Amino acid sequence: MAVVSESEVLLCWRALWHFRSGRRPTCAPHGSPATSLCPLFDACPRWRGQPDDYHASLDEDQDATERRRANWPCSRLLDLLSPEGTPHHRLTGRCDRSSARRSACR
Repeated sequence: MAVVSESEVLLCWRALWHFRSGRRPTCAPHGSPATSLCPLFDACPRWRGQPDDYHASLDEDQDATERRRANWPCSRLLDLLSPEGTPHHRLTGRCDRSSARRSACR
């Protein structure tokens, strides 16, 4: 089995976070028929009936936004790769979710 360093996991986490974030995320479908660069696109409810994330997050409270985003397959993958989920951070408690989202986790 391949060995992956904590730094490599963090780089993967950051790349996935940026791929699916922002007003016009890279994972958004384009063209007709709609296709996406995201390998999780077919299983993602984000693009099938959920309100636009950017606009919805401006109107709803943080708990509602987090509940809606928790249904996305990339959110579950991000939780697995999360810096706070790595053994080092679990033991030391050096990273919390809010700082990790701002890429300030050290």
